[in-house]
Amino acid sequence: MTPAVALQVASLCLIAVSCANGPVTPIEASPANALSLQANVWTTISDPSDFRLENDQNGSLAFDFPADPGSMNYLYNTRPPRSIGGVMIVSLRVTTTGAVVFNYMTEPFNTCQTPAHVRPFIWANANASGDNDRWWSNPASYQLAAGSTTLTIPLTPGRWSNVNGTFGTSSPAALAAFTAALRNVSSLGLTFGGGCFFGHGINVKGGTARFVLSEYRIE
Repeated sequence: MTPAVALQVASLCLIAVSCANGPVTPIEASPANALSLQANVWTTISDPSDFRLENDQNGSLAFDFPADPGSMNYLYNTRPPRSIGGVMIVSLRVTTTGAVVFNYMTEPFNTCQTPAHVRPFIWANANASGDNDRWWSNPASYQLAAGSTTLTIPLTPGRWSNVNGTFGTSSPAALAAFTAALRNVSSLGLTFGGGCFFGHGINVKGGTARFVLSEYRIE
């Protein structure tokens, strides 16, 4: 990971304008339980920081993974429902060319061996940086490779863990924090990572890869 993106991840984009992809234009209507996939209401923590997001001909959200030494860390929607419950449903697709390798070794201290994955996450409390302000789907995720999947994840405390890997079922305090996060959502999205970390970034070597998000909804 370059120093620029390391600083960006550490700051967690607490100043929202620093992560914006440009002026927000009027968005098309979408089902009440679905996030808009329009590129201008999504943003990233990434290298480069002005990461290109686009909509394909089907209206899905798409981007090309950066080559080494860039990274895609977080992809998130800045206009989520403020309170959620039920089930999260996320449909995605990855296409590749060449003998692509999804590289998660962006930092020298990332010494674990878990392959590169993408997984949904919840960011609460005005995108704050406390231990209980971000919750990740765990273990439900998608190992990055050519293919597609639909993840269906109950919004229940045993299926989500916080910054420290603590599940919402681990203690009364963790349960209270998870419940509070569901009632004060500020962003919803996906993170990319591997090794020891869910969101410390992915780049590609030896080929190219494209990520397409076709659905992100709560039921």
